[in-house]
Amino acid sequence: MNVTVDVIVLRKWGLLQISVHQFDTKRRLQEEPQCSYRPKCVAAKLSRCVDILSQDEQVAKQAVTVVGPVSIDARHLSFCFYQSELDTEWELFKSTYGRNYTEKEESFRRQVWEKNLEFINDQNLLYKEGKLSYYLEMNDFGDMTDEEFKEMLNPKMSPPRIRRDTTTATIFSNFSDPPKSIDWRRLGYMTPVRNQRRCGSCWAFSATGSLEGQLLRKTGKLVELSKQNLIDCSRFQGCNGGSAIGAFVYIKRNKGLVSEKCYPYVAKVNEATPCIASLEWAGQFCQDWGNKNKKCSYNKECAVVKIKKHVVLPFGNEEILRKTVATVGPVSVSVNARKPFIYYRGGIFVDSKCKPRYTNHALVLVGYGHENQSTEENQNEEKKFWILKNSWGVAWGEKGYMRIAKDRNNHCGIATCAVYPIL
Repeated sequence: MNVTVDVIVLRKWGLLQISVHQFDTKRRLQEEPQCSYRPKCVAAKLSRCVDILSQDEQVAKQAVTVVGPVSIDARHLSFCFYQSELDTEWELFKSTYGRNYTEKEESFRRQVWEKNLEFINDQNLLYKEGKLSYYLEMNDFGDMTDEEFKEMLNPKMSPPRIRRDTTTATIFSNFSDPPKSIDWRRLGYMTPVRNQRRCGSCWAFSATGSLEGQLLRKTGKLVELSKQNLIDCSRFQGCNGGSAIGAFVYIKRNKGLVSEKCYPYVAKVNEATPCIASLEWAGQFCQDWGNKNKKCSYNKECAVVKIKKHVVLPFGNEEILRKTVATVGPVSVSVNARKPFIYYRGGIFVDSKCKPRYTNHALVLVGYGHENQSTEENQNEEKKFWILKNSWGVAWGEKGYMRIAKDRNNHCGIATCAVYPIL
């Protein structure tokens, strides 16, 4: 808008009251403007205007103090998205998760955060209306774009092509009738929930989670196993993805895996030049797969568990998965994690748009159960669910865990790629 022309218009003809000339917010910008000015309705005229010196805040401050409200031209993009009522929440988000942005980056990240917050609020409104069985909450991922989050997940995860274990059918035929519900947490099978942070290592957490359960069954000791051992030494791409199956293959060939205490997690690939590996075959993997800067610090003297083989469950079969969890213990699984999954806070998770064949995030299946919920159609409807252990910290979900819908046609791919080790 040309300020000079506006001043001339106000000086010559004056300005109408808003009650006389209402602003039409529905009129499209490309439409031809229609002037409804009426001289008899003039409410104010302008004698002159004062141009404040550009970028002189002291002069602007004095003008506001002496004159009153001052017109400005705000060109910064963030003004378009500014909502004062969110200032406190935004500052709380930054302090909670230790965010320190540059001025330019903060403008962008706040826009992303506000968009994600709006999504969360919209979903929670549906929950309050009884249209969803779960609710969401802002968390550490709040300033990440959808594209950034997809990169952090495991895009290469897919249904396994490795041949099914030949002992699978025999194992399944020996299953007894499983209980109606089971939770291995209550039986002391789970180590503390950890946070993988911005490293795509969910596959390592998933593999060690089910392996820890099998180790407890065999030895009676609960030992937290090393995720970093898998990230640095296996044939996969460290923080850029892998699979529980591949982790079990590595542990078997490596003749062991060390404890978390011996080889602690650092949320990144340990680097060194040239590639170093304790075992010849592991070093060869490192060279063959182009990970020449990966440093494997595996010490066979610290190995606390070995694997004979692993069992891959039939694709999409939730009944066999239920019997396996009830009889064997925690199982490594993967799901299709979409945006609602990211901000899950509680309830039974149901996402009608997640595709069961495509999975991108690995977890540990630790049990299953059911609860009765009142709905408009059925006052006492039974809701079945699986219990999953995630690796996004205890602040996510239900203290680091999730309940996801069970017996809903392999919902979100819960039974697409299920596997467990045999010691």
